[in-house]
Amino acid sequence: MMENLGREMVRRCTGLPLAIIVLGGLLATKKTVREWDMVRQNINSHLRRGRGCELLGVSEVLALSYRELPYRLKPCFLHLGHFPEDYEIPTKKLIRIWVAEGFVSCEHCEGVEEESMEDMAQAYLDELVERCMVEVVNRGSTGRIRTCRMHDLMRDLCLTKAKQENFLEILNQLDPSGRPVDSPSLSMMRVARSIGRLRRLAVISDGNLSRFIPSGYRRNSHMRSLLYFHEKPCHVEKWGLLKSVFKNFTLLRVLDLEGIQGNEGRMPKEIEKLIHLRFLSLRDTDIEELPSTIGNLRYLQTLDLLTWNSTVQIPNVIWKMQGLRHLYLPESCGDDSERWQLANLTNLQTIVNFPWEKCDIREIVRLKNLRKLVIDDPKFATIFNSSDVTLDLLHSLSFVSNEGSTVVRVITGCPHLYKLRIEGQIEKLPECHQFSLNLAKLNLQGSELMEDPMTTLEKLPNLRILRLQMNSYLGKEMTCSNKGFPQLKSLYLYDLPNLEEWKLERGAMVNLCHLEISNCTYLKMVPDGLMFITSLQELVIRSMLKAFRNRLENGGEDHCKIKRVSSVVFWYCDY
Repeated sequence: MMENLGREMVRRCTGLPLAIIVLGGLLATKKTVREWDMVRQNINSHLRRGRGCELLGVSEVLALSYRELPYRLKPCFLHLGHFPEDYEIPTKKLIRIWVAEGFVSCEHCEGVEEESMEDMAQAYLDELVERCMVEVVNRGSTGRIRTCRMHDLMRDLCLTKAKQENFLEILNQLDPSGRPVDSPSLSMMRVARSIGRLRRLAVISDGNLSRFIPSGYRRNSHMRSLLYFHEKPCHVEKWGLLKSVFKNFTLLRVLDLEGIQGNEGRMPKEIEKLIHLRFLSLRDTDIEELPSTIGNLRYLQTLDLLTWNSTVQIPNVIWKMQGLRHLYLPESCGDDSERWQLANLTNLQTIVNFPWEKCDIREIVRLKNLRKLVIDDPKFATIFNSSDVTLDLLHSLSFVSNEGSTVVRVITGCPHLYKLRIEGQIEKLPECHQFSLNLAKLNLQGSELMEDPMTTLEKLPNLRILRLQMNSYLGKEMTCSNKGFPQLKSLYLYDLPNLEEWKLERGAMVNLCHLEISNCTYLKMVPDGLMFITSLQELVIRSMLKAFRNRLENGGEDHCKIKRVSSVVFWYCDY
């Protein structure tokens, strides 16, 4: 019965691939014959209201897919219209904006142990992907979606529905050919449509911002979200022009200024007026100093200060932002000697560049919800001196090691890591059983290991990405055994100065897709076992001797080992 219903509906798609894909995504959410029949009836009803013919076009299927969306997913779908056409959307940022907008609330997470609003937002995105309304571009080492985008026709539907529901508006300073739009009539139409009722605005800039908001939009005092996009470097005359934004849009919850450059890199003190702000991104801007009034943003959830400047003068007010969940700090937070306290920020899930020069590192232990931590204090391991100290929710860790014993203490104190980056000397690699079973991504830099790390690392059951970089191994031989690295997808061997021979037994790395070898100039050849890895799709050889390259090229002695690889790229291999 379901097969017959499916065939009837597919027949009406007239072979249009997108229509069939989206219809399939919709039907995948329906589990019973009755639900499938309801979709069929909705299609018939849609056709009767439409063109009067018996066949579906793409637009009808897309409209039906939106109509069938659960209420909780509709604002998330409409929000995707903010992003320019063909734009690769970073999902981590997207999810945090959804949470800031209030599309996901704590009520949705009740009854699910350790599930956060970000987890629920991720589930919403996954469901939109399953319904074929969003396309996955890249996935990370743990399988989570890293970037996504919308098909052009799906985006057209999204924008149509968003305008109908007064959900958002796009101020596009570029026409389709890439030239700036300068049409007074078009501008006046937009302003007339927008005055007084605009809630969300995305500005697609041509690279020059004479002002942050055109004067005609300033009457929209209820605006909740303001995002900027630009393909080329974007400049504003001075950051002081933000004062008008802060004064006119006091209900803003989301302000994304990523990538904007301006003179006089001081944030205006009037930012204190944005007391409802949940998301603020100054990433890749040239802001040099924040005012003490930023401490008034007590509901802020995400604060991204990874600016172009390695140093940003940040006053001692971060502790006031008790709603903070994600904190990205510059390498240095300024020369103020006043000590910070962050232990009261119990909602923190992310800290990048923990300010150990201003803060007692023992405060980390009190941050029980921490999931990601980047810290370059060599004394970090001392917080695990007591065996009862663990960071149970920590999934991603980057730290500096200067003693081999500290590494064991750290990784046993973080038992559920998925991602681990260690910079600095390691006397001896921990045993396999001491690593988290969940570990999917490992990056070792400057470890100066003398023993072959592969004998231990190949036993990690879920390792998918491995990077050995910058003298991480100083030995001459490296061996990967049969059945070793069962899940490894990507391997990067960079700057291993003494490596002469790499042995790869048949049956090792059976799922390897991507291999890069760079500046391992003593390595004579790729291993023979490479020819048995049928999954290998990409091979990148960089900064290797010309003789190494000649062996791999067509007609070379080792070409038979890589002839199945679809993409082989050589960079700077001419010496």
